[in-house]
Amino acid sequence: MSIHEKTDTVTKSAYRAVDRNVLAVISLAYVVNCVDRANISFAHLRMDKTLHLTETDYGLAIGLFYTGYVLFQIPCAWLFERIGAARTFSRIMILWGLAGMAMALCTQKSHLFGLRFLLGAFEAGFSPLCIYFLRRWYQDRRLGRAISIQQIAGPLSGVLVGLISGDIMTRAEGLFGIAGWRWMFMIEAFPALLIGTWILFLLPNSPADASWLSSAQKSAFGNIALPPKPGTPVAGAARPQVRRWAVILFAFLGIVCGNDIFSFWLPRLIAEAHVGSLRMVGVLSSLPFAAAAVAMIVAGRLADRFSEHRVTLCLAACALGAACLLLLAIDTANIAVVLGCTTSGLASLYAAYVIFWTLPDRLLGAPGSATTYAAINTCGMIAGIICPIVAGRLLDATGSFVLPFCGTALLLICGGTGLLILGTSSSNDSGSTKVTDHDVQEI
Repeated sequence: MSIHEKTDTVTKSAYRAVDRNVLAVISLAYVVNCVDRANISFAHLRMDKTLHLTETDYGLAIGLFYTGYVLFQIPCAWLFERIGAARTFSRIMILWGLAGMAMALCTQKSHLFGLRFLLGAFEAGFSPLCIYFLRRWYQDRRLGRAISIQQIAGPLSGVLVGLISGDIMTRAEGLFGIAGWRWMFMIEAFPALLIGTWILFLLPNSPADASWLSSAQKSAFGNIALPPKPGTPVAGAARPQVRRWAVILFAFLGIVCGNDIFSFWLPRLIAEAHVGSLRMVGVLSSLPFAAAAVAMIVAGRLADRFSEHRVTLCLAACALGAACLLLLAIDTANIAVVLGCTTSGLASLYAAYVIFWTLPDRLLGAPGSATTYAAINTCGMIAGIICPIVAGRLLDATGSFVLPFCGTALLLICGGTGLLILGTSSSNDSGSTKVTDHDVQEI
């Protein structure tokens, strides 16, 4: 066996070990994260009567979650650089688990508002730091696959919330005199405490700390996977510009708004399409998220295979999501239309989300730090503050999804088009400077 073949064998075995011990752990943690964030969409179907919630109140509760997230996200990224991944992720999970369980204690809407804010503050930075952490372990041509597997937790959590939450609320209703939605919050938040404790002791901060990598694997892995230090100049890369940041952030804002509209109002859309029991609403709500999970895997592989066309792929996914929103604006009474549009729309937007996170380093022209990724995600969180509140107020005022859906569709189309224009201009600006897919480059 040649030296090259031996190195390739060691490299492949190293990545298999990383998949098992890093990617799998981060993905599982993110599943729990997304469940605890999204299960309010099912609790909403019952707790609104207990807490006397309007749609505006519900939107405000969602927005307050993102407010806490935004305020503490950058400090969390700063702390991540100083205390490491294991301590940061463990602290985040244990605190959000406690806040999630405390949601069961709400007796009035002010309690809900306060706890949603705390939940966001405790979760702050988790999602972008997961992506940044994976960049420490995966080179660019493997990154799309890794991100898609980790981010598939989002739609998988939607499947779990749909299948489990409705069932818990139905079966546990009145158990020991406690409402079913309270049981749901307690049961679904508890795993965060267990996983957070486990991560503290078992998750390595870097390949050098991984006891499950041999010396040969560490050596091979170190040669291919360690990212440049934040701020390291990259040949052919331009300094980040305000215009680039503005386009990237606006595009991400549209993707987040689309995901929020679909995710947080999906159970209501299905319930209002003349679906009977809460359990059936849960089963049907899981179908769009199952399709989204498949779409994320496909999107990650496409992003790796056609790296030169990632911006075009992202625009196509945004356009499909916008089209589904516009169709839903026309008809929300037909269950076939609702399921078809929500399934296609969620799948396309989750695909856009995966592809988007492979773009920042390339479009900005330099490798990003944890703070860079947190800053981008902060814009998405700001969208998460504004979008649900505006949507809830419009729903209360008009009783219709037409305005929220049409407005979000416009954001998606404009954001995706902006990315395409930025990508095209970046390619033209780079001229003859051609960077392979192993390097950070401009599209």
